[in-house]
Amino acid sequence: MTDIIEPGGGDPAPEPAAAPDRRPAAGQLILAQRAITAPATVDRAARTVEVVWSTGARARNFVPALGLITEELEMSPNAVRMEALRSGRAPVLDTHRRGGARDVLGRVTAARLERGRGYATLQFSTAADVEPVWQRIADGTLRAVSVGYRVHRYQPRPDAATGETVHRAVDWEPFEISVVPVPVDRDAAVRAQGEQGLPAPAIEPALPDEDPPMPETTPEAPAAPAPSAPLTPPQETTVTTSPAPAVASAPATPPEPNRAAPPDLDAVRAEAQRAERERIAGIDAAVEAARALLPADRITPIRAEAIAQGWTGDQARRALFDALVAHGPRPSIPARPETGPSHDDPAQILDAMAEALAARAMPGYRPQGENGRSGRHAEFMGWRPSDMIGELLRARGERSVPRNPTLLAERAFHTSSDFPLLLAAAANKMLLAAYQPAQPTYRQIFLRRDFRDFKPHRHLRIGDFPTLLPLAENGEIQVGTMSESQEIVLLQTFARRIRVTRPMLVNDDLGAFTDFAAAIGRRVAEFENATAYQLVNSANGDGPTLTTGSAPVFATGAARANKASTGTVLDTSTIGAGRTAIMKQRTLDGLPISMGQTMRLLVGPNLELAARQATVVVQASEIGKANVFAGFVQPVIEPLIQANRWYLFSDPVAAPVYVYGYLNGAEGPQVTTGPVQGADGVEVSVIFDFGVGAIDWRGAWFNPGT
Repeated sequence: MTDIIEPGGGDPAPEPAAAPDRRPAAGQLILAQRAITAPATVDRAARTVEVVWSTGARARNFVPALGLITEELEMSPNAVRMEALRSGRAPVLDTHRRGGARDVLGRVTAARLERGRGYATLQFSTAADVEPVWQRIADGTLRAVSVGYRVHRYQPRPDAATGETVHRAVDWEPFEISVVPVPVDRDAAVRAQGEQGLPAPAIEPALPDEDPPMPETTPEAPAAPAPSAPLTPPQETTVTTSPAPAVASAPATPPEPNRAAPPDLDAVRAEAQRAERERIAGIDAAVEAARALLPADRITPIRAEAIAQGWTGDQARRALFDALVAHGPRPSIPARPETGPSHDDPAQILDAMAEALAARAMPGYRPQGENGRSGRHAEFMGWRPSDMIGELLRARGERSVPRNPTLLAERAFHTSSDFPLLLAAAANKMLLAAYQPAQPTYRQIFLRRDFRDFKPHRHLRIGDFPTLLPLAENGEIQVGTMSESQEIVLLQTFARRIRVTRPMLVNDDLGAFTDFAAAIGRRVAEFENATAYQLVNSANGDGPTLTTGSAPVFATGAARANKASTGTVLDTSTIGAGRTAIMKQRTLDGLPISMGQTMRLLVGPNLELAARQATVVVQASEIGKANVFAGFVQPVIEPLIQANRWYLFSDPVAAPVYVYGYLNGAEGPQVTTGPVQGADGVEVSVIFDFGVGAIDWRGAWFNPGT
């Protein structure tokens, strides 16, 4: 499980100017401008606001188990676990900080997914230290938001446009929303539909793709302005160009029916001037924030255009961000790094510690990540686990980090601790270091076909394309058919786990964990090999029973004709007999089978010498003494092949007999961490999704041996 912070924020590009045939009267134009530039979907009495917390925007991100990746969030309901945001207990944080109680600004009261976006209602605390943030949100100065989330499963896939691999989060869980000053997901922001849910005026209709406000952020009846506050805009519920009068939301004395109250032109003019001053102030605030990132010659033209074109502060901020992406440097420590995290980034520190744990546990281990190439992992080689916990807390901004190993061990299992991530990252590195070099022999004769899910997969063997026929005189192309057969292959899940407890940390004893992680990688590779050959050796070497023909993979007679009637010794003549038998096989449409360029000769330890003698290149002076199979028959020696049995397999790509695969292409074991129920500790689990099966018989030959 990966804990990642995704920043977001920003607003759409400036809207085009109104068409000439929509020009309203002067007084109506001022009121319409006030409604358009009103702060946000803010309920000041309830201290709530509606936000778009994510659009799934693609961004660069650092994941301890994968390194620096291009990440994209799937926003469909099947991919997002919304329970935490909908529970009413998810916090609203200040810039993703989780160091203390003062970092909590409020809570998420409602959340939903709609048309590829995430919407939420945020309620802010009445505490004095929250008030400055709330006022910035209420007046429209602070608009950007970001979501904190955990990714449970990625689905890597190539991007046809760029050629890079995009890791799409297809199972992830948002658990907090933060107010942030610098966005990356530029469409994640406070929703700007008019203050207190005011609809857009008739002269400026809402865009077709704009979402309706959520019920939690639209009050039933807007509060009337106090008479002593002339700068507060009048609370009209609608502005229209028709003769119908404008109605106040809660007037002290209702106007007479069918009579419209005359507008106070001085108040309208003062409100327009105030709105213009606020607009320019918002633009200047965005400009000041960008001065540290962009040169002045790029900022000045954007400011001038923003003022002349009537942009809001958020629209100016988006234009500045676009200029930063196109020409300017990136921030040194962004929440989701664009050019890689800095030397002091917590994710970099955690990765270096994980490399150090792996190097200590596995002699000869070579660090693979950026910290391995930079050599920074050596800094943590002699550190105890409690020392690492304290350093991670300080990197996250903790001010009072205890020195006592016992207290640090207790902090390691808090929900805000990075220690479970450290264990998962270290375990992943050790698993891959042991798993990747292992090359089980079954992969040389099995074809890889991965699984989409855990349902029974029907592997189709489509028949050869029909024989080409001459084009008819009238240009008609004759229709052909393709035969097919199918076999079912199942994906299974295998898992083991180990606990890292508080006494282990206090005693500086992670030996059981590191031994487990270092050994399990090799064990998984051995388990794959054993599972595959258990299938091959079933039924005394004949293999499992196929649906097609209701017979095992290898059988004598017309049903299969791919097994020797009596076992013989292994030599060039018997290899030739097996090759001839395969060449006589026919596809589903009766055509000769394709064998590929190279065949595999599978034998056990008893026949290794004979197999190598039959396939080695021999310098012979006479043609009769030359080894005719050298070069295109490769020996595969496997200790799990019993007695004197031997097999001849075609190239698995050309004529597959057995198949294997993983879930969604996630090769090898996957590591997850979780709390220990009823105790201080972390469970490190290794989950392995793997499946093997038989789908055909035509591409192989079996000889029971003597």
